[in-house]
Amino acid sequence: MRWLIIVCLGTTVSLPGRAWDPDGHEIVATIAFDQLNPKARAEAQALATQVVGPGPAYDPVTIACWMDDLRGHEANLPYEGLFLPWHYVDFGLEAGDPKPVLEPGQDNEMSGNIITALKRAMVVLQGGTDPYIKTKAMAYAMVMHLVGDIHQPLHAASYFYQDANGRWRNDAGGNRVKIVNGPEIEPKYNLHYFWDAAWRVSFDESSGRVAVDLHFENWNHHDARVVKSLAEELEATYKPDAATSLATDFVGWANESNQIAREVVYPKLTFTENHKEARISAEYVALANPLARRRLVLAGYRLGALLNATLGAATPGAVPAAYPAGPANAFVPDTSITAPKN
Repeated sequence: MRWLIIVCLGTTVSLPGRAWDPDGHEIVATIAFDQLNPKARAEAQALATQVVGPGPAYDPVTIACWMDDLRGHEANLPYEGLFLPWHYVDFGLEAGDPKPVLEPGQDNEMSGNIITALKRAMVVLQGGTDPYIKTKAMAYAMVMHLVGDIHQPLHAASYFYQDANGRWRNDAGGNRVKIVNGPEIEPKYNLHYFWDAAWRVSFDESSGRVAVDLHFENWNHHDARVVKSLAEELEATYKPDAATSLATDFVGWANESNQIAREVVYPKLTFTENHKEARISAEYVALANPLARRRLVLAGYRLGALLNATLGAATPGAVPAAYPAGPANAFVPDTSITAPKN
């Protein structure tokens, strides 16, 4: 399980690592909603209000935070504490690294990976059933969140190594890599957390530390209006070109993120000898910030295309062959998922 220290309601608590912070997810959802046709928009509006959260009723943008809201401590919140491994897949960085378990029957509410989770959600979104995703509204909330997650590089990559006894270990997607020059207010700042908020980071030359724009630092109250203007600005700046595929391809999206981790996230850092600490440079921030913003926008466009093809379709389609159905259209995982080629 991945762990990250965040500040919540003035207290320090340990929570599983997130992919993009709440406002990052809302940026993805805002951009996606801008792409929707009228039918998809109406369906999205209706589904969002059916999902129960810890605060005010969700809308088609704030619903993207639901899966992270499940990590809180709301005793009466349905599904509280479940689906934590569904946010990521541990693809390694080297050809000889262990491969994640992706075979049928290996996932449930407390195990699994983001690729299988998205495939499960797609079945339900298109009228099928799943033993863990009980409603179409729940599937919609998951898709809204996980499409964002899979575009965060460290939700499809981990650094693997062998300990003194020859056992394989990994850095949990960067959660176990302390950043020695993170913000002073974040003493346990790590590499994963850096990439969660890379879209709003800068480098303070005077202190030599990473700086995070706190204007968007709110883990507990979601307000789509906060990110609306920024989402529009990013959409205009980083709009995918015509050659960029928006087709739904969960394995391909994970492979993209893994490639970024292999080419940028890890090689551009200055690590300590034991690989448990790293220092971030001004050059690293200058590279990571626009890259993260580009990934947010791309996720938004791909999410919009996915929703138009499902919620916005003129006539409901059958569960596609890529997401095989069993009895009563129930989800049956396939064995075609492969790890990226290094």
